[in-house]
Amino acid sequence: MRESLKNSKCVVLEVLTPRGSNLQGFLEYAEEAWKTGIDAFTVTDMPMGKVRMAPWAVSHMLVESGKEVLMHFTRNTRNMIRIQSDLLGCHALGIKNLLLLSGDDPSHGDYPTSSVVNDISINDLIRLTKLMNEGKDLNGKILDGRTDFFVGGAVNPLSEHDIERAKEKIESGVDFLVTQPLFDVGVAERVKEILNSKLLASVVFFENARQMKAFSSVPGIEIPKELFEASEKGDEYLKEKSFEVVLEFVEKTKRILDGFYIVAIVRDLEKIKKVVEVVKG
Repeated sequence: MRESLKNSKCVVLEVLTPRGSNLQGFLEYAEEAWKTGIDAFTVTDMPMGKVRMAPWAVSHMLVESGKEVLMHFTRNTRNMIRIQSDLLGCHALGIKNLLLLSGDDPSHGDYPTSSVVNDISINDLIRLTKLMNEGKDLNGKILDGRTDFFVGGAVNPLSEHDIERAKEKIESGVDFLVTQPLFDVGVAERVKEILNSKLLASVVFFENARQMKAFSSVPGIEIPKELFEASEKGDEYLKEKSFEVVLEFVEKTKRILDGFYIVAIVRDLEKIKKVVEVVKG
């Protein structure tokens, strides 16, 4: 993944960890998805506050089977001690590429009364990983050995406030940024120019109108009008039209952006392979 971001174009595929102990279906899917030519799996960390298997467990299995991983690492369910302990544990398990996130609000998830932990800001979390790479912790204490973390952060390109926050993440030492799902070429060009950082745009294409409606309610995501119009012609038409729109976006931005992040609801391996071919072609 690092080499692809440095020297060419990178494509990562988001996967959700299992909601139980059964890994068979997940691992079978991962084996087939890896054949599409992606550069890494990006493994989520309890999105939407839903209980799922810990991302470090799944990420370690993928790494051990020879696959590249970008693991989500969230701060709002860990205190300061646990954050540093988990980072060292992840590194020991071969997990060195991290997407550092604040994490989703647990009040919307399986346990609405769960505590939110704010021991550390997202910028200090970024700084912490960079200090660990130098063999220190956030207090400047010397660690027994250096880490080799390569870390990314998130940005909402439709929010001026979030773009300013992304600048702070860059100053804190983030190696790359990942946008929320994007469809607008002009927005992609603008945010790349403003931030002047390695940038991956998230892309998503829909199976049905229900999926699209769910995404349209997420702040920071603007679904093109043509897809709402396509949904009126039925789910099959929307499915093909949304894929067409994404391929057009990828084709027009692949020389501007540094890569693409395929969102987890996309599981059509032929379509994933086609995105990879367009990006790297």
